[in-house]
Amino acid sequence: MTAEWAGKLGLPQGIAVAVGALDAHMGAVGASVAPGVLTRIMGTSTCDIMVAEKHEIGDRCIEGICGQVDGSVLPGFIGLEAGQSAFGDIYAWFRKFMSWPLKNIPEGEAKQKVMDTMLIELTREAQALKLSENDIVALDWMNGRRTPYADQNVKGMIAGLTLGSTAPEVFKALVEATAFGSRRIVEHMKAQGLHIDSVNGIGGISKKAPFVMQTLADVLNMPIRIVRSQQTCALGAAMFAAVAAGVYQDIMEAMKYMGADIEVEYKPDTRRARVYEILYKKYLELAKTC
Repeated sequence: MTAEWAGKLGLPQGIAVAVGALDAHMGAVGASVAPGVLTRIMGTSTCDIMVAEKHEIGDRCIEGICGQVDGSVLPGFIGLEAGQSAFGDIYAWFRKFMSWPLKNIPEGEAKQKVMDTMLIELTREAQALKLSENDIVALDWMNGRRTPYADQNVKGMIAGLTLGSTAPEVFKALVEATAFGSRRIVEHMKAQGLHIDSVNGIGGISKKAPFVMQTLADVLNMPIRIVRSQQTCALGAAMFAAVAAGVYQDIMEAMKYMGADIEVEYKPDTRRARVYEILYKKYLELAKTC
């Protein structure tokens, strides 16, 4: 801090002042991001953050993602950002869609109870359904597409409905669609030479939706590790503050001593992963029609 501002603020001259940064990038740092680790911030939408060695990227521009900036996540590494325009928002939309008949019912305890428990009941029924290659398939572009190749004009879709289709079956398809969209991002990045060895999950959905997380693990066919911290973005910011204050020499040391551990790991089910290979191909075919 300069002498002028130190005088104005009543602070010691020369103290370090840490600058602001993007919340998702700080979340990745709070989740101990490293090359090969994809950090997924999962809430109403998703933000996917990675870092890569400079020699791995070279002078290439990774196509179809949202950002590629030297040092944007960790000093000395290329920061990469992707994501989905809608994730938890899709589940919230379906809840709203299903509750439309309640709009003329007077406000009261009964109505509120239905609203509060709807997603819980849909989840309970959906996860009990037998998985089949003939299941309903949905496209997760309800709010446009963020990655790969951002396009806010594309629309979502639900295919394979019959008169026998049920609300839990549609909800299951929507959960699977968000997982398929996640896999499409992973495959898109891998196809351009990036290596993804593991996935760390943070954000509200990762904490409160085990069915979604298990589905994601099965669709990606790789483990999903959930970081224990409840405020991982704030934790990452605190790490940088600790470095600025001189508590740690660099951010790597701060991550070593301040990083949160893993509270749960969702491992893929081999049998379900095989079925999802078939459903994912149908998802890709559906995407071609938009």
